[in-house]
Amino acid sequence: MSAWRARILALLVAAGFAYGLLRLFGVQFAAGDVYPEYSSLRSDPMGAKLLFDSLARLPGMTAQRNYFPLDFVEGTGTAVLLLAVNPESFADAELNLMAQERLAGRGNRVVVAMKETVDKPPQPGALQRLWHVRFGLDSDRKHARHLYFAEAQDWRVLDRAGGKLLAIERAFGKGSVVLFAGSSDFNNESTAASDRLDLVAAALGDYSRVIFDEQHFGIAESGSVVGLARRFRLTGLGLGLAICALLWLWKNAARFPPAQSAQPTERLSGRTSLTGLVTLLRRHVPPSELAAACWREWLAGNRRDAAPDHVRRAAEIVRNRAADPLEAEREIRAVLHARGPHAKGEP
Repeated sequence: MSAWRARILALLVAAGFAYGLLRLFGVQFAAGDVYPEYSSLRSDPMGAKLLFDSLARLPGMTAQRNYFPLDFVEGTGTAVLLLAVNPESFADAELNLMAQERLAGRGNRVVVAMKETVDKPPQPGALQRLWHVRFGLDSDRKHARHLYFAEAQDWRVLDRAGGKLLAIERAFGKGSVVLFAGSSDFNNESTAASDRLDLVAAALGDYSRVIFDEQHFGIAESGSVVGLARRFRLTGLGLGLAICALLWLWKNAARFPPAQSAQPTERLSGRTSLTGLVTLLRRHVPPSELAAACWREWLAGNRRDAAPDHVRRAAEIVRNRAADPLEAEREIRAVLHARGPHAKGEP
């Protein structure tokens, strides 16, 4: 397989892998599996997206999500839902209780529903010290309501099962706080069954604005570029830019179409013209006849300009110096120069 075909195949495989990965994340985000249980972003039975969407579709109702601490929630006349709160951390976090009191005191209704999957009763803490509420835990796993409120001094009971207090309410300033021993009344499964909607409606009260808190799940607005892109639905644009960047890198990494491999150049190794002339002379003129051959060639073009005496003397030098062509050439040159103005050429 050629190099350019291998690169195209690798690019196609990478694109297919990226598409499958994005598709998988898209399916998970659509179902909400990546979000915690009871999150309003989760659409499976353990999420609360159905309640959020239902409230948002009601005439005169507004449903929103909060990704900031409760102190950043502005305005009054709002029902704020905190679902699946860990009862252990809720009982010991005095700052959280104070923040909820301040939010309720401004004229809002704070609904806090506990996470029911606990193995032991939460220890008394800030919840009992400040709000006079104590948890109880039913040791019988067969009972539907496992966690409940064993004590709720100065609280009005909204729901109970025998001696178990399941939902309580208390006024704080201009607003109120509602505590639920469990969050199952707010999940998608319970909303679809519609068997606990009366209690949910009583918990929300007559407020037209409902905020589902996502910050306590760890889903917080970071203010990053990715967060802004998700907020303004720019995920597709980011994917397109990433593809363009990959294509640009690939273009600079390899030419398109790929350059053909250079053909090996044939180099002829030979000799110079002077070397060729010397070789030719050596093949056809023996060294002993070289002086005579040069003299004959010179004499053929300059015979009329040479004196007879000089020709005779040069012929004698050629015969006597046949074994040494260079010395013969020097002597002949001296003879020809000695003839004065009659000479017009040299051998």
